[in-house]
Amino acid sequence: MERNRLDLLIQKYIDQTATPSEQEELNNWYRDFSGEADPFPMTDAQETAAGQEMLSYLSSRIRRKKRPPVAVFASLAAACLLGAFLYVNWSKTPENKNLVASIPAAASENRFIYLPDSSKVVLHPGSKMDYQRNGNKREVTLEGEAYFDIASHPEQPFIIHTGQVSTTVLGTSLNIKTWNTDSVSVSVLTGKVQVTDASQQKTILTPNQQVVYNQHTNNIQEVKITPATVIAWAKSDMQFQDMPYEQLAQRLDRRYDVNIVFKNPALQHCPITGRFSGTESLSEVLDVLSQTMGTTYTIKGRTVELDGTACFN
Repeated sequence: MERNRLDLLIQKYIDQTATPSEQEELNNWYRDFSGEADPFPMTDAQETAAGQEMLSYLSSRIRRKKRPPVAVFASLAAACLLGAFLYVNWSKTPENKNLVASIPAAASENRFIYLPDSSKVVLHPGSKMDYQRNGNKREVTLEGEAYFDIASHPEQPFIIHTGQVSTTVLGTSLNIKTWNTDSVSVSVLTGKVQVTDASQQKTILTPNQQVVYNQHTNNIQEVKITPATVIAWAKSDMQFQDMPYEQLAQRLDRRYDVNIVFKNPALQHCPITGRFSGTESLSEVLDVLSQTMGTTYTIKGRTVELDGTACFN
């Protein structure tokens, strides 16, 4: 679909002037869109404006009775997803400085992790990470693949060790992959990082850059990347079509290490279609689902209770 046509359909949808056929055309575009690369990138200001409009529209359209199956198009509300990442796989007490997280290779969901320093990690199945606080340094040893969104603490460098490569960041988002002993790849989505190899050779990376280090030959290859493609794996378990809410809740249980319960059991059968980037926190996901479904949620420790009127009465 051409950009002008898409802009027109979105605006008519927001203005509630789109015909049924135009609404279906827009819905079909989202269903067919793979999301591996954004064909129509927006500036931060444009994303913020679009997110605010969509959130306002969703709020005005909430219906608690006789609702049809709901589609959650998170890409349009991405700028609204600015919440706290609430869930962790360990205690966040100050004395808890050495933390280990892993996920079995056979797992069907990625694992979302919130570090004590407010950094966020999405861990790929089959991966393991060890987080430590050593003096003023924050250090992680990674095996496998992970997406990092590092909280900026200039006085506390964040160092990620992968094989013979060390990556130092102050505040940025990046993807690191090391599935075997042959190579390590570091991809920067935002910010700036410094990659140091076994021979102490240093490489500075900025957004949309990747370095691949061969640990046998010490060869370094730098390439340009498309961020959405690099972290496409992170959303593999956050794409769902007409999925019963109960099944989605079970998926979120495993992904965020929580226990979701339904105060109104009838909600379990409501079908949901949605697409998220995979880097959102549980609270961000629940905010969008609640706005769209007209439901509410409460959090007590690691238990989340969903409530509201069922989609069909």
